[in-house]
Amino acid sequence: MTQNSGALHISKRVLLFLWLTCHLFVLSVNSFADDTKASLTTVTLTPQEESFLQNHPVITLGSDLSWQPLVTANPDGSISGYDADILQRINQLTGANFSLVVGDWIDMQTKAKAHDIDGLSTSAIIPERTSYLTFTNPYLTLQTSLFVSRGNPLSIKNFDDLKGKTLAIQKANQSDVELAKQFKHSTILYMDTLEELLSALSTGEVDATFGNAATLYLANKLGMPYLQAAFHLPQQLDLVFGIRKDWPEAVSILNKGLSLLTTHEKLRIQTYWFSDQSQADTIKENKALTLSNNEQLIVNNAPLRLCVAPNWLPFSSINSDGNYQGVTADIMSLIAERLDTKFILTPTSAWRESVDLIKHKKCDFITTITPTRQREEFLTFTQPVFTSPIVLATRLDQFFLPDLTSVGNKPIGIMKNSGIKVLIKNQYPNLNIIDVSSIQAGLALLSEQKIFGYIDSLEVIAHYVNKEHYINIKISSTLPMDLNLAIGVRKDWPQWPPLLNKAIQNISNEEIQQIRHRWIGIKYDEPIDYKVISIIITILGVLVFLVIYRYRVIAKYNTKLEDLNQKLAKQASTDQLTQLPNRYLLDQETLRVIAASQRYQEPFSAVLFDLDYFKKINDKYGHQVGDDVLIQVTQEMSHSIRDTDILGRWGGEEFLLVCPKTTLDGAIKLAEKIRIHIEQHHFIEGRKITLSAGVAEFNANENYHSLLKRLDDALYVAKNSGRNTVSTSKIETTETV
Repeated sequence: MTQNSGALHISKRVLLFLWLTCHLFVLSVNSFADDTKASLTTVTLTPQEESFLQNHPVITLGSDLSWQPLVTANPDGSISGYDADILQRINQLTGANFSLVVGDWIDMQTKAKAHDIDGLSTSAIIPERTSYLTFTNPYLTLQTSLFVSRGNPLSIKNFDDLKGKTLAIQKANQSDVELAKQFKHSTILYMDTLEELLSALSTGEVDATFGNAATLYLANKLGMPYLQAAFHLPQQLDLVFGIRKDWPEAVSILNKGLSLLTTHEKLRIQTYWFSDQSQADTIKENKALTLSNNEQLIVNNAPLRLCVAPNWLPFSSINSDGNYQGVTADIMSLIAERLDTKFILTPTSAWRESVDLIKHKKCDFITTITPTRQREEFLTFTQPVFTSPIVLATRLDQFFLPDLTSVGNKPIGIMKNSGIKVLIKNQYPNLNIIDVSSIQAGLALLSEQKIFGYIDSLEVIAHYVNKEHYINIKISSTLPMDLNLAIGVRKDWPQWPPLLNKAIQNISNEEIQQIRHRWIGIKYDEPIDYKVISIIITILGVLVFLVIYRYRVIAKYNTKLEDLNQKLAKQASTDQLTQLPNRYLLDQETLRVIAASQRYQEPFSAVLFDLDYFKKINDKYGHQVGDDVLIQVTQEMSHSIRDTDILGRWGGEEFLLVCPKTTLDGAIKLAEKIRIHIEQHHFIEGRKITLSAGVAEFNANENYHSLLKRLDDALYVAKNSGRNTVSTSKIETTETV
């Protein structure tokens, strides 16, 4: 019995070893594929944005010469830094050419106001700038701190200690100028340059200044490492790009580029440019934070009741002894240490129970929670304490999936009431989601082929796959979103999130890495017995045979893969809602018809349709009814055209009809026929649906784009002539005698 048990134990360990080897290989391949896909991803621009970039091949943004490492002027005239790298990635993603110029900050603002340059980089949203600039979403958020000279000779530890002290402010830094207005009992000195400011601080001419990680970086760069952080301020500096107000397309392009930059990518760039600053963590040397009197009163308001996810390792769990454990448990211990307080665990048996308790104020804090709009009704949130990729797990026999849209109607398990479910539903509303009660239940259903896949955090899935010894499950896709785990605070305690953020920011990267390795690193309980080697060799031999067999099986799938490729090609050229050719295919088909028309000297016409007042249908009846109307209109129009005609969805509620071998008069008659048919058809009870049309015949002396321009102009005339009408566009010819 003992020998059999030992053999069984060895077999399990061998299988687990082999599974881990294969699984790590799959993860590496998938990760490489994801990185490659991310590097090839580009932004889809509107025609207006594309036209804007053609008309503005270079867009120049100004910044301050002294704001390193955000912008750095190099000896060769080039500009590098964090901002430059962010803009370079945006240029790669959008095809734009945003460039930087540096100089005096006040001069840059003056030039931006006069349109001598096109906007500002390294900017903050200041009321005075909104008169001439429109701002993007933030591309970097920096924690604002109060800095003093090395050693903190005046023992400035909180806001109260600043009374009667002298604060130095860089004159051109409007954000700090606004911030300084709060310190009415301090003397404010305005200085022209950061170098002048640092010198004044080192000599004792001033007592303190505001700054962030960039301030420390530049101080070291100038050979003036005189600063140390005394304490963090509740304010954060959101850096944005400001663009001249008459260029909304540029703002839209920048935001689209920023939206494709993942948190990990921005963090990589930030780490590269800020990593040289060895003193950035000076404030983290002491374990306990120095709190103001008001902050101390808040912390002492015991008890502090804590709710957690009771069964979601490696992030959070309540073990059999009733103790809180996991990544967030260790982080909460550090926060309690920094604030010199204690959180009292309120045990629960399910996540839903924990959420209900804090909803009804029977808990004060809840960890491992993802901020959502629904939860904002009863919670406020800290900054994320941990970020995890969201992944799709499937069985080993499934192909790699580029994204969730290829899953179709196959059932996907997601833990009920989780923040992940909200994120997935928002981005993939048509996904067939199956609620599961727990991660264990979801993986069990997946292993038994009762669902196609299971979605959760990468670390959570890896933990439970390892724990339950699932050897038939793999990661098939990394989704384009991250799970941001924060601390939720009851809504009527707004004073707590800034305090918790202060403690979170005080936790060093080294401490986070130690926690990560403790809970997420691979562990080996004991050395592998050499007797296992013979078993491994035998199994590897079997695997070699299976690889050969699999190769022969794969050959039989070539035909199926060819069919799949054809289906994918159709999906790429077909509008998903109406099943008509999309704009890409319409472009190709129209160019083909133009070539045939020019070669054989045959007429060719086109019609551009647009449904009248379609937005009112969506607003009144909802987008589902609007989609149904588009589908019905497609069907009715398709019945009215010839087999040789090409009807496609041009975009939104616009349709393009290409009519080979058709004169202008013939196309007008066809457009009128369709217009009358649509007007007489009943799509929605009590409401008439009509359309307007622009018609044009192709002229041998024009190109595709000029034909489209004439179609669009004709449609515009039809719209402005009362709608439900057909308008034509003719090319006027001049005869020479």
